[in-house]
Amino acid sequence: MKSIKKYILIIAAALLTVTLSACKNVTAEEAINKSAEISKNIKNTEFKSFTTSEYITGKDPRKKEATVTGTIINEPFSIHASVEAKADKPTSFELYIQGKALYEKVGSEPWKKDLYSSYLFERYQNISKTEKRMEFYKKVAKDFKLVKENDTYVLTYSGSGDQFSDFATSLVEASARQLNPYSVKDVEFKSVNIKYVISKDFTPISNEVTMEVVSKIIPKAKTLKITQKITYSNVNKVNSIDLPEEVKNAKGKFEVQL
Repeated sequence: MKSIKKYILIIAAALLTVTLSACKNVTAEEAINKSAEISKNIKNTEFKSFTTSEYITGKDPRKKEATVTGTIINEPFSIHASVEAKADKPTSFELYIQGKALYEKVGSEPWKKDLYSSYLFERYQNISKTEKRMEFYKKVAKDFKLVKENDTYVLTYSGSGDQFSDFATSLVEASARQLNPYSVKDVEFKSVNIKYVISKDFTPISNEVTMEVVSKIIPKAKTLKITQKITYSNVNKVNSIDLPEEVKNAKGKFEVQL
């Protein structure tokens, strides 16, 4: 009997240890570091990036909006993206990049095929890259606050100062440069708020940033408010990006059509 009780106590202690280990609270720093590692290994994903910039001081506020939606495969690199931009005049275009070929359609114009352009390839390849953003998150990980919401971890951060200079360029990249790079250059970061949502296995779900900046070099500069939200879906579940027939049959930009 004593032997049985002994084994029961050993089993109970083991179960308690496992339970306590499973219930261990994840810290913000742990969540950020693990998510950074997961992000490095994202091979493909569907995404949506919504960016706005608006002057919130002065008599003539100007607002720009840009939405980039699409699918990206990192190796070998291919992408399908649709861009809708609203400023003084709304514009839209769609593109595919596969191999060394780029196919693009502006507004209602027909599809056109273009040759390799390192500028365009890098511009769109950077949409899904998160290294620069995650490196900043890791630097300030201890200052993030973490809250569990259903099956997700919600990480939030607020701050100000010059430490956001490099981080701000990641917003430009994620907008496919629809956000003017000069809007975050030589500026004072008056406030920056970050909301980063990840799954329980630390896969990115959404990344939202709101910041207010003012130029350091322009006298009496207006305050610019920038907001960007990126959402990810079907992470590492995209098998291929197929070209529609009308895209495959696109004429080259300098090809004579008879």
